[in-house]
Amino acid sequence: SGVMPFEAAIELLKGSIKKMYGKKGDKVVQMNIDGVNASCDGIVECEVPAAWAQATGGPESAGIEVAAGASDSLLRAAEFAKKIQTPVNDLDGNSLPVSTFEPGGRVPLGTSQFEKRGIAINVPRVDMDKCTQCNKCSLICPHAAVRPFLLSQQELDSAPADFKAGSRAAIGGGVLDNYHFRIQVSPLDCTGCELCARICPADALKLEPAEKATKAEKANWDFAMTLPDRGDEIDKTTIK
Repeated sequence: SGVMPFEAAIELLKGSIKKMYGKKGDKVVQMNIDGVNASCDGIVECEVPAAWAQATGGPESAGIEVAAGASDSLLRAAEFAKKIQTPVNDLDGNSLPVSTFEPGGRVPLGTSQFEKRGIAINVPRVDMDKCTQCNKCSLICPHAAVRPFLLSQQELDSAPADFKAGSRAAIGGGVLDNYHFRIQVSPLDCTGCELCARICPADALKLEPAEKATKAEKANWDFAMTLPDRGDEIDKTTIK
């Protein structure tokens, strides 16, 4: 950054390490200093092509679309994503006039669907043969990237082959007897926190490289997003 000489910054960092960890002994101090030295030795310069300065291309908001007949809340979320979310993510937020924003600075719900970050290194894949349909993975996921779905036979017949192969008869009796069940993961929304894999009582979730999972699951997630919400058909007064 040029704020101060690189060597001086490293010496100050090492000084802070000695001050912070000195009471833990010389070995701990040296281990941290060795880590700093290894980081410095591993720095690699990444050259930015000069052509990037003249790069052109429309903003990502050009790809933000909603289906005909979408709800008012979805339309508001899409409008926010186009006018505010995308410019801010492009580090161009300072160019937005005050009139662009809602009074009070309110942000509509549901905007994450227009911001697929794909930040996880590893994401979970579900083994539906092991799944007990407890839904704990969905409950604990902080980003709603792991969700349970109920499908009618007609919907299952129109599903992608992999989605269909990974669906199982819903268990629990009652209205659930009419549906098929599947846990579906959104690799691009997952942050890789591993909470779902840790809480699963049946060890049905295993982590795999995000690139592989995205290729395998994108079509499945896109299809899952077209399924209707059947939450009103489930008895919410019992945990059975």
